[in-house]
Amino acid sequence: MDFEFSPKWLAVLFVVAGFVIVFMLMGGSLTQLFSAGIQENVLVQIREGDTCIVEASDGVPRSINNCPYQQGDNITISYKQGFPSLEGHQSSQ
Repeated sequence: MDFEFSPKWLAVLFVVAGFVIVFMLMGGSLTQLFSAGIQENVLVQIREGDTCIVEASDGVPRSINNCPYQQGDNITISYKQGFPSLEGHQSSQ
């Protein structure tokens, strides 16, 4: 039986393979991608305009756009370790 991939299936295969390769090169693993988020209390380290910068214990700086906090505020953030985006944030006070 002779089996050939259609151009559509080859495109899908290359996209999936590309995603896996890029993800591995960035040091990620699929367990990190689907793991539960971490909640942590942090201080707002920098506020510039309407953007705040916080840094969790994993050492990755994360930004909050349209930030309602002031520099030095204690807030609770939710994130996935090693990923630069925040899942959520709220005031700890």
